[in-house]
Amino acid sequence: MHKLMIVEDEPIIRAGLKHYFPWQELGVHEIVDAENGREGVEVALLARPDLVITDIRMPEMDGLEMIERLRGELPDTLFIILTGHGDLQFAQKAIRLGGVRNYLLKPLEYEESYATVVECLKEIESRKRERESRRKLETEVRAFGKVRDDSLFKLLLEEGDASDGDRQERLSRWEESGMLYYPAVLTAIPRRYPMGRGREAWKRFAKERVKELAAEALGLGKVHRLLSYSYQSKLYLIAVCPDPGGERPSGLYFPAGGRMNEILASDGDLSGLAVFASAGLPASKLSEAGSRLRLADKSLYRRYFESSRFFFPQSDADAAGASSAAPSRLQLEAEDRAEIRSCLENGSEADTRRLMNRFSERVQSKEARASVDSLLLFLQELINATLRFAHKHGIPVEEIYSHKLISLAFADDFENSDSLFDWLANWVLELNSAYRTRSSRHPLPDTAIFQQIESFILQHMEQDITLQTIADRFFYNPSYLSRLFKSKLNKNYLSFATEIRIRYAQQCLMDPKYLVTDVCVMCGYKSYKHFVKTFRTVTGKTPTEYRKQLGL
Repeated sequence: MHKLMIVEDEPIIRAGLKHYFPWQELGVHEIVDAENGREGVEVALLARPDLVITDIRMPEMDGLEMIERLRGELPDTLFIILTGHGDLQFAQKAIRLGGVRNYLLKPLEYEESYATVVECLKEIESRKRERESRRKLETEVRAFGKVRDDSLFKLLLEEGDASDGDRQERLSRWEESGMLYYPAVLTAIPRRYPMGRGREAWKRFAKERVKELAAEALGLGKVHRLLSYSYQSKLYLIAVCPDPGGERPSGLYFPAGGRMNEILASDGDLSGLAVFASAGLPASKLSEAGSRLRLADKSLYRRYFESSRFFFPQSDADAAGASSAAPSRLQLEAEDRAEIRSCLENGSEADTRRLMNRFSERVQSKEARASVDSLLLFLQELINATLRFAHKHGIPVEEIYSHKLISLAFADDFENSDSLFDWLANWVLELNSAYRTRSSRHPLPDTAIFQQIESFILQHMEQDITLQTIADRFFYNPSYLSRLFKSKLNKNYLSFATEIRIRYAQQCLMDPKYLVTDVCVMCGYKSYKHFVKTFRTVTGKTPTEYRKQLGL
């Protein structure tokens, strides 16, 4: 069954076309219409028709401009132009340029027009069958491959005993004869917080980008297979390549380090992300690849020592477990702990940020660049100091606040040392706020957090902000925050955020310079159809009806 849209500024012609052909017999189950190109864009994005019949000359926006705007959004839609003899050259040109399937010449000649419409509907039906068949096959292949790859990477990322026979036997099932395994890890940090589900689109792009770089370095076609596994902000990869025999390659499948640094910086600038990569040496066994993959994963934290670097290749010394670095001087001293306690008790923002800035400078100093382990130990000691303070004063950290604090998972979320310690300064100030609230005779109500969340959503309206994003920003355990919405507001987070977005949309619709499609994007909706449906659910009207009610 198909959906048709008719765009025509003459009401009589528009109504006549709805009955001119036996649409039901032709498989058209729904017909929508619009009186000009501008309205046609809005209706088409909502209805997503299979076939559009449109006039060329119309007020506000002509048919060709409407088609140009819709072609990218509706790539599977076919367009037929209604045209008179005077506009025939425009219709023929539009067909040559693409996006228009055919034209109907006014006044319509029934047999010829009918044949044109039937031909288009047959093509639409054929395309639908092909897409459905291809989608089903791709889904099955992708599902099988993903489950298999995920199982492999989970096994590789486990800290296993090299002599574990069962583990070795399980890994051997994935091994291929005559192949080498090149491990790598990538991560993308949003430069404009938050990132939300946009990270998944980046991972799809990154996987293809790595294929290109690997093929460039090893020679076209040398990458036999690229295994991948995504977890939170990271993309784990293993390039399976033919073993050239003889002397083993010591280089990485990425381009030389300096050029790779430039590539990652450039890709990051284009995407608005800070993109970091670490790559390991090739291994002939998956068990070896696993240890090098884990080492590459840890190497990504080296970005906190060197803010200008994006690429961290593994050396032979790294793979052997050797280190040429001097003993680390990065540690939390007794006077540091005393200053942390003072900041927690007094809540001075200036003192807190000054202290964290000093820690950041210490991490980036040449003397401190000993090992990633020393950095993680330093962060663990800092967090432990704040947790001891919380426990001493009866603040239930484990029940309320994010698990990322305790597990140090927050270390994955930042571009550089300054942003990492700025976040830790916010954590100290948040804990001080909880301390003062518990000590106060007039504590702030639990609902105060909702005002802060609303303000945050309004500041990042164009972005996809999930409950996890909010929990990370305000240091909450997401499960606790979800229960807080239900118990205090009697609604879930999604309803709360939706109401904020729709109220903002109502404000934007009062300004006639914005199209409804503009407002859709401004309010963070990727799907126009979903935006209109949500707006109608909340307000009882579509955005167009709401605007007409305002007299716009």
